[in-house]
Amino acid sequence: MGGAVKKITKPIAKVFDKVIPNEIKPALPYIAAVAPFVIPPQFAFASQGIFSNPAVSRAVLSGALNLGSQAAQEGAAERGINPLSLALAAGSAYLSTPGVGQTLEGMKAVPMGDFDNLSILDQTKNLGIKGLQKASSFLTPGTEAAGRLLGPETATLKDVVTLGKAAAPNLIGAATEQSYNAALDAQKKYQQQLSDFNAMTGQTIESSNQQRRFFINQSMQDAGFGTDEINDTLRMLGLFAVGGRVGYKGGGDVSYTDYGRSGVIYRDPEGNPISKEEFLRRTYEEEKNKKREKKMYGGRMGYQNGGLVSLIYSPIVAKRSIGVR
Repeated sequence: MGGAVKKITKPIAKVFDKVIPNEIKPALPYIAAVAPFVIPPQFAFASQGIFSNPAVSRAVLSGALNLGSQAAQEGAAERGINPLSLALAAGSAYLSTPGVGQTLEGMKAVPMGDFDNLSILDQTKNLGIKGLQKASSFLTPGTEAAGRLLGPETATLKDVVTLGKAAAPNLIGAATEQSYNAALDAQKKYQQQLSDFNAMTGQTIESSNQQRRFFINQSMQDAGFGTDEINDTLRMLGLFAVGGRVGYKGGGDVSYTDYGRSGVIYRDPEGNPISKEEFLRRTYEEEKNKKREKKMYGGRMGYQNGGLVSLIYSPIVAKRSIGVR
């Protein structure tokens, strides 16, 4: 239902947004809030039929003015129309029409021969009509006061107060709706800015990581380290990515990815994805085992194929020289 209404109102909102000047848009909801009382009490669209009834005609016109004021606001094409605001405008115009209270009285359920023995349904109906009559008695003086203020009759300050009192619920509703729409627009703008920032930050981090991987790889190759030692260093730095694309933007399983930070996919020696915590635990255990083996068997670690290698090219010194702790 809401989607169907939005399809109808969206083109209207786009036209109103372009046609109505931005300077008067903020005032439109408040003008529409007072409109139910300003419309002449005897206004009617037709001389016969349902639209010959002033209450119905005033409700339709007030609803149309409210619809137009909503559609003219910035962002209305995306937000859609608030049905509660529309119903409040139309309902207040109907109930503020002089004589509606008597019309509603004739709609009450009156059982034949027994005025006290009403069914639950009839009692509920009468209770609802009684509530509408009270609302009408509160709103109708506003219409009468507006007639004196805009007509040839002498108006007083009391008429201004009476009109303000009757229009207060509509005015408060308009102010609340404006605040809510402003909050929605601000939230949407913030989310868009945050999305743009995250996209830019992600690209910057990935570009930086690629450069770091390249220079670390190049430096360690020049220093004579093998592929396994280079990969171990990249793992310790959180820069090692095995198989596929770092970040997996176009799909793929990223459940084991340190996504949002380094974009690294951690894997065990067999190539199976593992969590970052599991990878760090295994790395820690491996380092402990290496240190234990060094104490047990002596000798120097990291010296492949024997021979004498300068200390500056030892794994620990090389890794420290590129920022590994």
